[in-house]
Amino acid sequence: MDPNIILNRVMRLARLDTSVFDEVRDDPAELVPSLVVAFVSCLLAGLGSFLWWQIVPSYTPDSSLINTFLLGSIFMAVIFAVMVLVIYVVMTQLGVQLDLYSLFRTCGYAALPLSLSVLMFVPVIYPVFALAPLGLMLVFLIYAVQSASNADSNQVVMASFIGFAVFCLVAGLLAIVTSVPDAPAGAGAFGLYL
Repeated sequence: MDPNIILNRVMRLARLDTSVFDEVRDDPAELVPSLVVAFVSCLLAGLGSFLWWQIVPSYTPDSSLINTFLLGSIFMAVIFAVMVLVIYVVMTQLGVQLDLYSLFRTCGYAALPLSLSVLMFVPVIYPVFALAPLGLMLVFLIYAVQSASNADSNQVVMASFIGFAVFCLVAGLLAIVTSVPDAPAGAGAFGLYL
């Protein structure tokens, strides 16, 4: 696991170079780095939620560090893995041959936009950094699933959207259910529910 290669790929994705997905698809050594990218992106989204609670609203819940940064980041990473599994199941149900590890390698890098949520602490424009990363992640997911499967674009978009919808539904419900009476257990946009 060469940090320079990972950083190079992350910087290329930041410039919207989607050829990164084709590079990592068939490289078994990229499974761990892609999962690290996904987990660090979830940690940054959790940090963004925590910073939002510290800076933007006039009310700061006592457990925002634990609920948004620690639990929110962990829950988001787990829900992200579930989303990839849902995409895999949908694709196989559509009759597409797909390697689960290739899907995890590409989708791990597709989680990179979640890291933009770290900027949610900026007053006034925080909704941009809460919502835009989710939309950009969906776009990256479509590219990642396309690269991992070479399936028909309709199948790719449908599977990606279903997986993304499950991700949003579960993360949103978890944040809402856990937010009473204190900060929600969510990262990124899901850490704002109360």
